[in-house]
Amino acid sequence: MPSPSLESVARILHEVRQAREIVVFSGAGLSADSGIPTFRDGSTGLWNNVDPDEVASIEGFLRQPRVVWDWLLQLKHLVDDRSPNAGHRAIARLEEICATKRLTIITQNIDGYHARAGNDDVLEVHGTIHRLRCHRRCGFVAVWQQDAVEPFPCPDCGGPVRPDLVLFGEALDEEVFAAAELRSINADVFFCVGTSFTVQPAARLPLWARSSGATVVEVNPHPTPLSDAVDYSIRSGASQFFSALCARLDHV
Repeated sequence: MPSPSLESVARILHEVRQAREIVVFSGAGLSADSGIPTFRDGSTGLWNNVDPDEVASIEGFLRQPRVVWDWLLQLKHLVDDRSPNAGHRAIARLEEICATKRLTIITQNIDGYHARAGNDDVLEVHGTIHRLRCHRRCGFVAVWQQDAVEPFPCPDCGGPVRPDLVLFGEALDEEVFAAAELRSINADVFFCVGTSFTVQPAARLPLWARSSGATVVEVNPHPTPLSDAVDYSIRSGASQFFSALCARLDHV
């Protein structure tokens, strides 16, 4: 894949230098380079031969919690065995370089790789595979330890404990999404990385950012439904683009 053009990087570089608030909005395509399969990638094994309604929906969890727990535990093992890739590290480097600005990560990914790579301000709109909570939201929250291999009742209220992520059929966490919306409409530069823009309501964030005056930059090897609506649509991987951007910023 060719590197992004110097002309494109130069134009976006100017916007980043002038910005006070920057948002990076990431999706499953960013973590695919770490070996985490996307939902729509039929060539990968994790989603093959399973019914998402059975293994990753709220109805499935309430009906057969052990089935959902077992499948998500497989996903957790995969995430734990993999690591942030060069794209995550380049985005973390951008935060270091832009230390005088506010840089927010809004991610649809549940793997925690942005934080592991070094980003500090991360909004996980779909939750995280690394945490458990009470389904009744009584306040119980815990790190998902490797020995928690089956569902168990909440020690505080007796309700079912479940992974703290958004299952199919569930609404997003209102507080987290409200924070993501606020950061989006306040952004001066809004990067979209590795997302297909088919999952709502998160797919609206770049549109809200642009309508509020942000420069919106899509970084994706392939065109998406958003490509014609952004200021810059860069056919590149995250590592190539953000590494080039950081290299230029480092020489300011």
